[in-house]
Amino acid sequence: MKTAAGRPREFDPEVFLNTALECFWQNGYQATSMADLMKASGLASASIYKLYPDKRAIYLAALQRYIDEGISRTVKTNADRSPEAALREILEFVAQLSSAPVGERGCFTIAAASELLPGDEEVKAKVSSKFTHIRSELECILIKGQVQRIFRQDEEARVMAQSIFMMLEGMRIYGKLQPEIEDLRKSNDFIVRTILINTTSEAGNTAVKASL
Repeated sequence: MKTAAGRPREFDPEVFLNTALECFWQNGYQATSMADLMKASGLASASIYKLYPDKRAIYLAALQRYIDEGISRTVKTNADRSPEAALREILEFVAQLSSAPVGERGCFTIAAASELLPGDEEVKAKVSSKFTHIRSELECILIKGQVQRIFRQDEEARVMAQSIFMMLEGMRIYGKLQPEIEDLRKSNDFIVRTILINTTSEAGNTAVKASL
């Protein structure tokens, strides 16, 4: 007698992970139960446990998914743009995200850090990797701009990158209050003007607006 073939999965693991990410992002780690994940996904516990041993493993995978998507988007943004245009586009993206209705959720990485740090070394490592990547990308843009004599050279690129990074993360928190995008854009323009050698430059700003 032939052995019956195993029953194929009736769900997409990627869809489940995205659903879990939304649950954790909305409610936090502690307030999200396995029952909540089952209800949101429509899956039985047996199906979920075939993929992940417990809620914590699902949460870590969801956090990594969020981080990976953010890193991928940043790399694509900076690939073929001038330093000024790349910086302006990063600032504009965060401004749009923070002022949109979805901005009320804030940043999932910040939420993870706020809820589980200090004390959770795995989450700390993931959050640190995300933040380090953002700072490094900003620093690369600033160094490139300094080499091209677009950005000021009397300050270290690392220091300027750290300052801009903190402003960006603060903008995501401010997004919970639904600020006006024009207010955010004015602040963004001020940041760029403080590091430009030629503060009257409008080329990068025009290029960014044209691409949106």
